[in-house]
Amino acid sequence: MKKGILFLIVLLVVTLLLLFFVKSEIDRKGVDEKMVDVLENDSFLNSIFLDVGQGDATFITFPDGQQMLIDCAKDARIIEALGRVMPFYDRDIEYLVVTHPDLDHYGGCIDVLKRFDVEHLVYNGLEKPEDQLWQEFNELIDTFKEKQQYTRVDKSYMWNIASTTVHFLYPNSFVSAKETESNNSSIVMKFTYGDQDMLMTGDAEEDIEEYLITTYGKQLDVEMLKAGHHGSNSSSIEEFVSSTRPKVAIVSAGKNNRFGHPTRRVLKRFERASTTVWRTDVHGDILLSITTSSFFVTPQFQSI
Repeated sequence: MKKGILFLIVLLVVTLLLLFFVKSEIDRKGVDEKMVDVLENDSFLNSIFLDVGQGDATFITFPDGQQMLIDCAKDARIIEALGRVMPFYDRDIEYLVVTHPDLDHYGGCIDVLKRFDVEHLVYNGLEKPEDQLWQEFNELIDTFKEKQQYTRVDKSYMWNIASTTVHFLYPNSFVSAKETESNNSSIVMKFTYGDQDMLMTGDAEEDIEEYLITTYGKQLDVEMLKAGHHGSNSSSIEEFVSSTRPKVAIVSAGKNNRFGHPTRRVLKRFERASTTVWRTDVHGDILLSITTSSFFVTPQFQSI
């Protein structure tokens, strides 16, 4: 009789443990499936601002599944970052946009171009022949030119990708006339999906922000802003923040970086504008999911 009771107790304990394990698996899979739904849902434009230290890298998935990578960090750490948000079997990226030839934006693009099958390369055309690493990058650019899979941004124009308007606002003849340095040659892009707008500014600084205000006016009114130059004092001037009026601003910066990015002054500007700031140095990878009428932010994002 005692053995029978003991057996029932053991059986009950084992059953409870199994139920707990199954529930845990269901909960975990529920979260995973939610992430899969977000990344694969054909009603979302997803932008993941990757935590790559002091540098820039933004991975965008369009509603039809096409992918765009904007900048690539300074080295091969971009490969690890992409591994966090791309399935291991995915080796295709439709668009690679390199905003300008600063190491923390283009350095890892060499690794991306060697590891992934990139369909189209977009660049501002600025040359840095004194930079040995850039020379290696330039050789890869030449292969895209030969295959006619290369676009140099030197004027304002638009692409339409999966119900999303991609408007290249800058650079144009203004940058040539100014003979400006690398930061102010940055490609500036506006993404419009439904009635939601997102502005990507690279490292554009005060001169270019003023030019954009003068040239585009109300077109700069957006819901989401990728803050220029990692939140440096040289960017996100008061007038630009007032013109863009973003609900959220994303700052890509390295933890405890030596430049002090983002600066307190810039953070105060966004605070006065009632703009919520998300930072890769604080929040890790940041997922911005955009529908045609709204958006939501998922900090510390990790795909399966």
